[in-house]
Amino acid sequence: MKLFEDAGKHKNRVWQCFVCGKQYPEYENYKDHILTEHDEGREYVKCPAEGCGAPVRDLRAHWKVKHPKRVMPKNCQLKVTIWNDFAPGGKKKKTRKPTMRTGYFPSKKNNKDIYYRSGLEADFYDCLERDSDVVAYQAESLKVPYYWQGKWHDYIPDLLVEFTDESKEVWEVKPSQQTDYDQNKAKWTCANNYFENVGMKFVVQTEIVLDKYKVKIKRQD
Repeated sequence: MKLFEDAGKHKNRVWQCFVCGKQYPEYENYKDHILTEHDEGREYVKCPAEGCGAPVRDLRAHWKVKHPKRVMPKNCQLKVTIWNDFAPGGKKKKTRKPTMRTGYFPSKKNNKDIYYRSGLEADFYDCLERDSDVVAYQAESLKVPYYWQGKWHDYIPDLLVEFTDESKEVWEVKPSQQTDYDQNKAKWTCANNYFENVGMKFVVQTEIVLDKYKVKIKRQD
């Protein structure tokens, strides 16, 4: 499906958001809606081509159609992690399986199963479970307001971690390729200021940090 053809060629076309199904008669309104209301990386990927910036679900497919003579940059996210399809009118038809692993992690420290949205989160849960310096951890238990694209939104960090020295940290688990997204930076700036004021440290944890964390756990064993 060619989502980003010239709107002028299709005067009667309706642009339907691939995340929530809302429809727009103008491409720019459709584009602004996705960039403003949805999460980059998880629900859309923004085309990095100069002069484009289109929100898409599959960057490789978009690039092949819209930028066939350009070289696609390396080390960028190619697909969203949540992929929905809608029938005309906005009714959801199906949800494809996320490209990232999801499920429930059996936590003995918390005496319950904790939901994870990616394999990276699951790996961090495993480390937290084995880390003797960690007493407990909670998933998505806090909410922070942040300002983005002229509106206030709610940001829910991934983890609240409690340590044996009674200190607490708030963790966001993200692939390193998503750390430069402007919306994420807006979230994390507000979160850092907010939690600093209440005596907690805010930390963004990536797969790079995970490798170091695993080394620490092995030393404890």
